[in-house]
Amino acid sequence: NLLFNLDSGKMQAAGEASGAGDLPVVRVCGVPEHFNLPWHLAIEQGLFHKHGVHVEWVEQKLGTGAMIANAKEGAVDIILALTEGLVAEIAKGSDLRLVGTYVQSPLCWAISTGSNSKFNNVEDLKGQTFGISRPGSGSQLMAVVLALERGWHPQNDIKFEVKGDFKSLRDAVNDNTTAAFMWETFTTKPFHDSGEVRRIGDITTPWPCFLMAGMKSVLQHKHDAIQRVFAGIQEACGIFHANEAGDMENQIAVRYGLKQEDAKKWYSGVKLVAIPSVTEGSLQRALTALYQGKIINSGDFDLENMIQPSLCTLEEDIKLMKLYNKPELVRALYNVLKDANLLTGSITFKDLIPFDQRHHYFGVEALKQCIADTNIGPNSRVLNLGSGLGGPARYLAGTLSGPEGDCRVLAVELQDELHRAAAELTQRCNLNKSVHHMAGNFLEIGQHLHPGSYHAIVSWLTVLHIADRRELFSLCYSLLSPGGYFYAEDFFALHPLTVEEKHTLERDVFCTYLPDMPTYLRQLQDAGFEIVKAEDLTESWKEWTKERVEKFDENKADLIRIHRTDTFSRLRYFYNVVKDLYQAGNLGGGRFVARKPTGHSH
Repeated sequence: NLLFNLDSGKMQAAGEASGAGDLPVVRVCGVPEHFNLPWHLAIEQGLFHKHGVHVEWVEQKLGTGAMIANAKEGAVDIILALTEGLVAEIAKGSDLRLVGTYVQSPLCWAISTGSNSKFNNVEDLKGQTFGISRPGSGSQLMAVVLALERGWHPQNDIKFEVKGDFKSLRDAVNDNTTAAFMWETFTTKPFHDSGEVRRIGDITTPWPCFLMAGMKSVLQHKHDAIQRVFAGIQEACGIFHANEAGDMENQIAVRYGLKQEDAKKWYSGVKLVAIPSVTEGSLQRALTALYQGKIINSGDFDLENMIQPSLCTLEEDIKLMKLYNKPELVRALYNVLKDANLLTGSITFKDLIPFDQRHHYFGVEALKQCIADTNIGPNSRVLNLGSGLGGPARYLAGTLSGPEGDCRVLAVELQDELHRAAAELTQRCNLNKSVHHMAGNFLEIGQHLHPGSYHAIVSWLTVLHIADRRELFSLCYSLLSPGGYFYAEDFFALHPLTVEEKHTLERDVFCTYLPDMPTYLRQLQDAGFEIVKAEDLTESWKEWTKERVEKFDENKADLIRIHRTDTFSRLRYFYNVVKDLYQAGNLGGGRFVARKPTGHSH
């Protein structure tokens, strides 16, 4: 295998240097950054030859736009590029097609301003000028995503000025020609550490950061060889994450010039998968952001036409939900905090109660019931599954901590933008020592948590999104200490659902599996739990969801003033869907409390 630097035009040996022989050759192109370490590991360890393909690794330091140009010129076969750049290129009519997801975790962009500028927090940037590297770049698109999350108008409330390379962006915030710029966190950090620029916030992409793509004609011609490439790089990603030698963080630091602590932090959060699939919700969110940023002419595109179907599949995910395929909950929260004069500065968890307890039924009363049913108190360790904007986690920690000890809560949330907003609010409430936020899939995160260490695992309207109840309940059982409680307020099937109701739950609620109450309880028991309580709350939830829509309509004028029409309409749509499901009489809601028997440590 060979490493080719397009910028220098020089070939360099990079392992497996005996040559391709009779093996098919695939030229893979990526940036010279830490994300691509598995490709070097695969080459050095002979993994591609093992799977019957010869890979030539091509480095392109100029990024996504340059890699797309290389693919169109025929210089490379597969490119590993930013999701938003690839989606924009295909939406504009290119013959480029997606073949898979390389980095499943999102990319974190630091928001930086000048060392002595007047800007001290993200909200100060409304109406200001952002420096960008080029029109349509990630630095521009992520500023649009920031505006959408904050409830700003993406054309009227932010302006752009092209500055070119990274150094020019830094210079511009220091000579005050721009207010801020956005760039990848770990690349920017040395300049934060030196004091050249100041970090005032960050934002992560609401989609996986790197996808894999190639030109249609190449993908058809090299179909079998590309499948072999997937086999080799998947094995390398497994080695990367297994870290059996314990030196992966050091390799990252040494090879890519990062501080050890930065390499450790990046490694702990990245997820490299190299799988031949992409999620529909991620593509749709990228299309929406690109359209609202005026980078493409339409946000409507047949997602099937973005992939090479012989190599790649489209997967559904929770971001297809109308409530989640735009940052409605985050945007709505920032809007109401702004209206209440609470958008910046120090606050208490009690200040937030009118705003962050709206997304589970009956607000604080539901939390008080949970505390009573699970005996949570000072010194309890609690895991909040599906923690959303962090309201329940902050309430538990803020209410139950005192001289006797702190109630500590691990808040796990799948949606990164919800996680990020929640962590920001927890920091402002000075509860970050008691509440720790983690973003990711609980079924994966839970594998790395210490068994038997939690007094309670609690959730509100979250279990309904997880189809694999056997794995979920077994994992919860493992993580609880003997005598610990599992608490969930959740949907169940009161009566058999119609075909249309199942479709609505899947499409608008991302609920693909819904058992009846006896099945729900049996699944908990099969995991080892003792049932403490199974309470049918259907009638009260039916009335509560109906009143929520009625109040929403009564306050329409004021809500549109706060949120604008689009956010109001999307929130109302979701609320009305749930109301109609309950009114039809087949959807049920309940409170489920189960306990791990004492004396059982596993």
